[in-house]
Amino acid sequence: MAEEQRRRGADQGFLCRVALRASQGWDWIDKRAIDKHVLSWGIFFGTYHVTRWAMAFAETSTGSDDALVIASVMAPYMALQAAAMKFYFEARK
Repeated sequence: MAEEQRRRGADQGFLCRVALRASQGWDWIDKRAIDKHVLSWGIFFGTYHVTRWAMAFAETSTGSDDALVIASVMAPYMALQAAAMKFYFEARK
């Protein structure tokens, strides 16, 4: 088994080529900070949907506790958005 582990670096098999290409692909993504951009756009997209849901909920319901329901859903998501934006702008430095 020790011999097999030493030979893996020089192995030219199919899985090694796939792993090499995946590693090169991730390096390309990482150098351009694409992952950070996708994260921020995903959070923005989620914010749009949560806000759209809250407005639809506010239009259709007539209870007095509507603001509490909306706040209890949106507050944690806004905390997530704030943390993601902080990460995004700190990663750009």
